Amino acid sequence: MKRSFYLYEIIIVFTLTLFPLMAAVFFDFSLAAAMLPGFFTLIYLAYKKQVPAGALTASVKKGLYRNRNVAWLLVFIGLILPTWALAGTIEDLNTLFLQFISPDYFLTIAFLITVFMSLTVGSAVGSLSIVGIPLMSAGLALNLPQAVIAGALVSGAFVGDRTSPLSSSFQLLAFSTELSVSRHFRAILPTMATTALLTAGLFFGMDTVLTSTGTPLETEPLAWNRVVSFVPPLLLLLLILLGKDMKVCFLSAIAAGGLVLLFRGTAPSEWISGAISGTASLNGLLDMLPFVVFILIVGAFCQIIEDTAMLQPFLEKIFTDTVSLTKNTAQTVTAAAGVSLLSPNQSFPILLTGRALLPHWKNHFHKRVLARTLADSTVVFAGLVPWSLLAILCSAIVGVPVIQYVPFAFFLLLSPFVTIVFSWIISRKGSSYR
Repeated sequence: MKRSFYLYEIIIVFTLTLFPLMAAVFFDFSLAAAMLPGFFTLIYLAYKKQVPAGALTASVKKGLYRNRNVAWLLVFIGLILPTWALAGTIEDLNTLFLQFISPDYFLTIAFLITVFMSLTVGSAVGSLSIVGIPLMSAGLALNLPQAVIAGALVSGAFVGDRTSPLSSSFQLLAFSTELSVSRHFRAILPTMATTALLTAGLFFGMDTVLTSTGTPLETEPLAWNRVVSFVPPLLLLLLILLGKDMKVCFLSAIAAGGLVLLFRGTAPSEWISGAISGTASLNGLLDMLPFVVFILIVGAFCQIIEDTAMLQPFLEKIFTDTVSLTKNTAQTVTAAAGVSLLSPNQSFPILLTGRALLPHWKNHFHKRVLARTLADSTVVFAGLVPWSLLAILCSAIVGVPVIQYVPFAFFLLLSPFVTIVFSWIISRKGSSYR
């Protein structure tokens, strides 16, 4: 099914894909609908190049099938977060974290609190919606610079958005690089830990320089009988670490949250309503369905690009080195930056770069390193690009323009450099990466 595409044809396809996506972000209409002009243009060009209709249909079906687990994950996330909110899990985690606030080390602790919350809910927007506002209020009460506080919060939020198995970007990247959840988690963990430690160190240094002059917010201590709230997330983490099937992990965590909320007197009808329609700050199943459709269309789009080898001749001209791991890592980071700058959506660059670069990395290095590199570039770049939907949402929650918090979003800024250094160290040690 491989076909030769001219450069102008590729430009047309991506222009008709990316500009509607930008319009969808800025004018708030369906991302799935925005994908259709580019999707149908791609099909038309492939058909004009004598690709049989049956082969195109097979590619679409293959893309939908390969993306099914990601679609299921989004369905589960739409159910699990409102369930945990109604069970008191989210509120009690927030209360627990706020107990550790210290005026002397506010930025460091705020970063770490947001890290733990984002790892729990698997979403930058979700974690900022839960702890971002109270932490922002606490920091402003201490008269700390608004942009610095926002940088700490956004940095912490992206640790989980990048690393938590609950995150849609985590699952998309695992799918794109053809890694299991456990192998993908192990692949991206070392650079996350290193970058998070460096980020915490930088905020600790800023805490020693900046002087807080206000009064911290007071919080009620967490009662011991609220400990049951932590059972659902701990159960989910345990099952994931044990390598259980994704559906088993999420259904068990949803069931555990349901038992907790029923035990605490929440009516079953309220649970069902919340799970379907969402709660005040967390999306429910209905909110997730349009995104499920979008992800499936992107999956079919990328599968056609992969099967026709549309981008491979151009990528081969760029990725000519098949020996230097460091050079290939740097080139991948650069390519990810270019795609991320053009796309207002996080998911599209993840799927596109992952699927397009996978053959090169599988043939010459290892897909684990590709997964790590894209986690440290494509995923976090979505929080740095001012016209990215994710960056816009983060900015809206913390109340600070993207361009102002970016210089202090240390985790996002350091991640690409850390992953390049990791590749250099691996090369120097002569470790196996094939």
